[in-house]
Amino acid sequence: MGLEFLARIRRTTFWLAAIGALVTSTYVAPAFAVGLAAGALWSLANLFLIEKLVVGLTGADRGTAPALRRVALGAGGMPPLLGLGALLLARLPIPALMIGFLVPFAVLTLKAASLLLIPTALWRRVTRDPKIAALLVIAAIGLIWAALPARHLGGATGAIAAAEHATSAPAEAGGGHAAGTGGEESGPQKFPNFITVLHRAFPGAAWVTFLHHYEVIFFSLLVALILCVLAWAASRDARLIPRPFQNAVEAMVEALHDFIVGILGPRHGPRFVPFLGSLFLYILFMNLFGLIPFMESPTSNLNVTVALAVTVFLYAQFIGLRELGPVGYVDHLLGSPRDVTGWILAPLMLPIHILGELAKPISLSCRLFGNVFGEDMLLVAFVSLGITTLAFTHLPIGIPLQLPFLFLALLTSTLQALVFTVLSTIYFLLMLPHDDHGHEEAVQHAH
Repeated sequence: MGLEFLARIRRTTFWLAAIGALVTSTYVAPAFAVGLAAGALWSLANLFLIEKLVVGLTGADRGTAPALRRVALGAGGMPPLLGLGALLLARLPIPALMIGFLVPFAVLTLKAASLLLIPTALWRRVTRDPKIAALLVIAAIGLIWAALPARHLGGATGAIAAAEHATSAPAEAGGGHAAGTGGEESGPQKFPNFITVLHRAFPGAAWVTFLHHYEVIFFSLLVALILCVLAWAASRDARLIPRPFQNAVEAMVEALHDFIVGILGPRHGPRFVPFLGSLFLYILFMNLFGLIPFMESPTSNLNVTVALAVTVFLYAQFIGLRELGPVGYVDHLLGSPRDVTGWILAPLMLPIHILGELAKPISLSCRLFGNVFGEDMLLVAFVSLGITTLAFTHLPIGIPLQLPFLFLALLTSTLQALVFTVLSTIYFLLMLPHDDHGHEEAVQHAH
């Protein structure tokens, strides 16, 4: 039970520290939230190294090569971790670091106490009747709520009102234009991500300023890295009878393959499955990434969607030049004239086709950006509305009015990734060599 018990301690500590950082960043200060999260992570890393060291020295396989590697990891990781702790003590609030550091030990103590309490007759008597258990839970929540000083919530509500007044005052004084000295624009703002929290906690640090300036690129690369790790994890130990994770990934790849080949046909489709399938998964993960607390959807930034659309546009033109040749490519832009009427209309069809090709990346980028950014603004609006209920409900937390729209965001994020991929596939189809009858049937099937 020992290692499994420690694993449960780590999971509980991680979620408890994440929730604590989220709450303190809102009601206390961003620097305090960063300190709490950093202290908890430092403590978890310390416990992990101690576990490796103890298991390597006392485990059943002690003296073997794996045990020696665990001992080397535990002993070698301690000095860098201590150095990191000294750096954190110099940079972050010490009370926040101490609270975060003690979170795993508090969880360990409570779990140990629960193991002693559950086998007792008192616990069996309490849990035998659901009504008594429910009354005890309600009483515990009431005691915790009564112990909280009301001035904290009042101060939080007052801070929200003061922030709104400070945001609206420059706009009223300057005719609706932002006039703050901090350089922040007025108007609706998205949820703060962890880079924004770090920037507010350490406004003068050069590395935070660099991350804040390039945070869209950072999150885009982070999503790409996560996809690479998932692909590596699914393929590193492939089995004839796949595990659940490998089975899920293979089912997704097979579904994307069948979908893309169904549009492009068996002749050309398999060549473009890697690009179009990766495009769908990349956009889908970026769309959904902003639903994770302290993260951000890169596709809610127009720079990312334009880059994706321009990549598809350039690849489509390359396909046209490679598959049709320079003469065939120009013939495609002229509307493929084959009779007198076609040649008469060719001077008109050329600019129309060129404008149509140039409009494709604009359509792709603006559609994806508008939908994902609109989702973020919708969630922000309903979260703000739920927070304003604190003023008259006097509850410890706001009403989660945004909860139904999270499920809507899951649906629309998937649909937007699918729409982007389908349109990109059709653009490729229009550039591939085909006979007219087969081409019309394929386009109708795609629509």
